Amino acid sequence: MTADLPESLADSWRPAGTTTGESSVMVASITAETTLYEPLEATDLADLAASKIPLRSLFVVDLSVSPSLSTIGVSPSSVFEKAAPKAKNQFVDTVEDEGLVVEATRDTLEFEAPNGEEGKWYVLDVSYPLESETESDDDADDGRSDTDRISAEANVAVWPTDSSFGVAGGILPLEDGVAGVPDDAVDPERDRDTIAELVETIDLEGDGESKDENDNDE
Repeated sequence: MTADLPESLADSWRPAGTTTGESSVMVASITAETTLYEPLEATDLADLAASKIPLRSLFVVDLSVSPSLSTIGVSPSSVFEKAAPKAKNQFVDTVEDEGLVVEATRDTLEFEAPNGEEGKWYVLDVSYPLESETESDDDADDGRSDTDRISAEANVAVWPTDSSFGVAGGILPLEDGVAGVPDDAVDPERDRDTIAELVETIDLEGDGESKDENDNDE
């Protein structure tokens, strides 16, 4: 199961759904179950979203590796340089399946993960779809069409754990001044701080052991 949100965030964020995807590293297959979280407090911004992924969102990924890396004699740290971009690319596939467009990887940073390991932090430029409105003669200039999008940013942090990889992050809006978007709804620094708090305090150690390995231990 995916780790619970840190206590400091659990009272203000709630689950918003899950998605599942698959990839591979060397001879191991990885199933990634991504749990999305949205703010508990309802906002006008959420009503404008044209995707199942909330515009302001956090996510935590539960990775199931089969066979487990330990079974094939591989440590997560030793294959991290290959695994990290795969995890990022799988996240890109997930959000693009839900209508977002990832335009570029703006930055790739190194950071110290919650377990002390060195991880990769990807900052992505994203175009996020807004709900269209039916145009009428009275509000022909209301400013939104079925192609309207808002500039956004996705942060994806990946790091090696004892048995697998930790993946967590979030999405935030960057652009205000878009018709229908409240002026106070866009606060990148606030949202970046929240994502950083999630990554710095989430406990994913012990996740990722494959069912096969557990069966062999019985």
